[in-house]
Amino acid sequence: FGEGLHWAGCTLIALLGQQRRFEALDFCYHILRVQRVDGKDELVKGIPLKRMVDRIRRFQVLNCQIFGVLARHLAADDERQGVEHVRCFPPPSAPQHSLG
Repeated sequence: FGEGLHWAGCTLIALLGQQRRFEALDFCYHILRVQRVDGKDELVKGIPLKRMVDRIRRFQVLNCQIFGVLARHLAADDERQGVEHVRCFPPPSAPQHSLG
């Protein structure tokens, strides 16, 4: 799928204002932090832990880049929303019907 799925997910998270919560509660980020402190490179169910952590790190970098782009564009939208551009449209005039 490429990066489209990540863009979609990060966009939803950013629009809902949940980026901090996502970064704090994402279990992959927790595994990454624990492995940095622990430093072990074990084999878990045939998958080297170091390889999994490297992949998590790449996705974390990708997510940070996506959130950065979204933050720049959403901030620009917020600045534009500070000024309301209201247009008034008069109601359509009805044709005059004369009785008589």
